[in-house]
Amino acid sequence: MLNDTSEMFELDAEDVSDVSMYLKENLDCFLMIYEENVIGVILPSTIEYTVAETVPGVKGDRSNAGKKPATMDNGLEVQVPLHVEQGATIRVNTSTGETA
Repeated sequence: MLNDTSEMFELDAEDVSDVSMYLKENLDCFLMIYEENVIGVILPSTIEYTVAETVPGVKGDRSNAGKKPATMDNGLEVQVPLHVEQGATIRVNTSTGETA
C-alpha cells in the first residue's frame, strides 16, 4: 500500500522472490513502478527481527567470533553470535543476509 495515497498493489510471489525472505508485516519499503506494474522492491539496508528460535550457546573457545543458527519471527534463518538468545532483537543486513 502506498503511504501517501493508500493505493494498493498486488504482487506475485515471483515478483518478490529475491526479497521475500526479508518481508514482514508493516515493513516500509520502496516499490519501483513502471507503467502501473511493480518491477522491483527496494528494502531498507537493515531490518530488525526478533529471534523466535535458536540453540543455546556452547561454551568453548571464544577467541573467535562463533556463530549459531537462529530462526527469526518471520521464518528467516540467519547465523547469530553465540550470546544471542531467544526473544532477542537483532538487525539483519538485507544486502548480505548477515547480522549487522
